[in-house]
Amino acid sequence: MTAAHAAALPAPRNTSSLLVLQDGRTILELGDTTRASYVASVRKSLLSILFGIQVEAGTVSLDATLDELGIDDLGGLLPIERTARLRDLLTSRSGVYHPPSSPGSDEHAFLARGTKTPGESFLYNNWDFNAAGAIFQKISGLTVFEAFGKYLAGPLGFEDYDPTRQHMLGDAGKSAFPAYHFFLSARDLAKIGLLMAAGGRWRNHQLVPQEWVRESLYPHVRRADMAPATGFGNCDYGYLWWLPKEAGPEWDGAFLAAGNYGQFLLVLPAIGSVIAHRVFVSDSFAIARNNRIPGAPAAPPAPVTHAEFMDLAHVLVEGPLAR
Repeated sequence: MTAAHAAALPAPRNTSSLLVLQDGRTILELGDTTRASYVASVRKSLLSILFGIQVEAGTVSLDATLDELGIDDLGGLLPIERTARLRDLLTSRSGVYHPPSSPGSDEHAFLARGTKTPGESFLYNNWDFNAAGAIFQKISGLTVFEAFGKYLAGPLGFEDYDPTRQHMLGDAGKSAFPAYHFFLSARDLAKIGLLMAAGGRWRNHQLVPQEWVRESLYPHVRRADMAPATGFGNCDYGYLWWLPKEAGPEWDGAFLAAGNYGQFLLVLPAIGSVIAHRVFVSDSFAIARNNRIPGAPAAPPAPVTHAEFMDLAHVLVEGPLAR
C-alpha cells in the first residue's frame, strides 16, 4: 500500500498504531507498532486461549461448578450462584451479580443476586472474567502471566513483552478476584491473531488444541440473546471472543478481541488477514482506574469505539485486503 493510500484510510484520530497482515505479510503499518501498552478487555480472549491448553490436559472440566472448584467471594456466594459452571463464566452467563473488583462491566444492568439461573442470560460481567482468571491459576498452578509467557509469548517469539509490566489490578474491598491486565504491543498482539487463524498452530507446533480453537470460536451466545445496550454491534459471543456477523464471504469465521479505549484484534480467516489496532493508554491511568483509585490520571480524550473500528475494518476488507 502506498503512503497516499494509507493517508486516505479513515483511521480514527486517536489511533496510535495499526498493523494489518495478510497471509503473514505486512500490508499496512501505521504508528509505533512496537510500543507496548494497556490492552484492556482484550485480556479476556488471551485467557480463553490459555484455558484450552488446560482443558486438553484434563486439569479442569468446563462443566465444573464454582462449588466444585472451591470458588467463593466476599460476603459469600448464594447457593444458586455456586452452581454456575466454568463454561458459564467463559460465556458471561454465570448469573453471579457480585460486584467485580475492576470496572468495565455492564454494572448498571446487574440484576438482584439470585434472580437468574446460571447459563440463562448473557450480561457482560467482569466478575465472571476475573473469577475465571482465579480458576485458571488454581487449576494450572501458574499465574496467568507465567502461563502466558510459557505457552504463548515465549513460543511465539514476542519482541516487546515485559513480564514485569503485567499487573493484577482491582479493588480488594469489592471482590477477592482481581483482573489480570496485559500491556502488549500491536506487533506481538498480531501474532496471537496469526496463531488463532492457523488453528492454534505455529511453525509446525500445535501450541493450542485445534479443537479448542473451534470450540472457543463457536457462537455459544447469539446476538439476539444479548441485551440491546451491549456495545459490540452485531456480534455473537464464543468463549471470551466476539464473533462479528458482517455481510460478505470475507467475514466468514471472523473473530474479535476488543478492549476499552480502542484496543482491537480482528482476525479474518477467510482472507488470511489480521488487523491489530491500538490506542495508547498510560500505565498510570490503567492501574489507577482498575484499582478504582479516585482522581485517576486523565483517560484518552476520545476512545475509538467498536463502530469506528468496524468502519475502518470494512474499508480495509474492501480495499487493500480484497481478493
